[in-house]
Amino acid sequence: MLSYLYACILLLLPPIFQDGSPNPIMHLSFQEKDWYLDLRLAGFDGIDPTTLDQRKLHRWFEKISNQVNLLPVSAHYDNRQIVPEKAGRRVMVSEMDKWMDMIHLHLGKKLKVPYRTLYPKLTVKQLQKLKEKLLASYTTYYNKSIYNRSHNLELSTKAIDHLVVMPGETFSFNEIVGQRTIKRGYKEAKIIVKGEYSEGIGGGICQTSSTLFNCVDQADLTIVERKSHSKEVPYVPKERDATVSWGGPDFKFKNQRKDPILIVSEAGNGRVTVQVFTSS
Repeated sequence: MLSYLYACILLLLPPIFQDGSPNPIMHLSFQEKDWYLDLRLAGFDGIDPTTLDQRKLHRWFEKISNQVNLLPVSAHYDNRQIVPEKAGRRVMVSEMDKWMDMIHLHLGKKLKVPYRTLYPKLTVKQLQKLKEKLLASYTTYYNKSIYNRSHNLELSTKAIDHLVVMPGETFSFNEIVGQRTIKRGYKEAKIIVKGEYSEGIGGGICQTSSTLFNCVDQADLTIVERKSHSKEVPYVPKERDATVSWGGPDFKFKNQRKDPILIVSEAGNGRVTVQVFTSS
């Protein structure tokens, strides 16, 4: 509506050229959106294309591009339900820039914004195939009667469940699980700090990261970052743990395979299991 009103105002402006020719308006459209620009604002004299300030027009094109561009979204899981992929688009600004040299041919016309389609990396069909081959599985156990710790462990396990790691991509536990705060549902439980036990928000999640580490290590994926606790932990063999903390140690691995991998994780009733799948 605002674009339409703006166009009406521009058309009501008196002509600035001696021959009474209309105002030099450029009109671009995409779907239900329209953009208008009085080229006099970019220095155009209505005759000589070289009077056009191409930098100003290019900046206008870029502003339109920012409204039209859309990143593609790969098919993925949300609460173990498949969410279909969505194509994206990118405006071909280079094609629009070509209009500047032949600006007279485009005045008074409704020009469609040129764009190319961006396709997602993963389709529903490809996603469905990721459970065809089990690469590795690892299980650890915990005392379910310790409520806060169990809660944290189960919450962090859910955060990495049904997560896809694409070829060449690096998984970061801290990045995926996010900051462990009360607001995000985490509770105080025992943590190890400099070899001593103390209370901290998110205590228990290191069992999740350690279970994941042992699973991806069995799957022969590339370990990028992994650090052991300063004190031995009971849920995995010695030096087979992966301590994590927000702003501190992280557990990272890279999928060096040619196909995506799928992490499936579940915690409950005193056991946490992480599995890694791929297509056959």
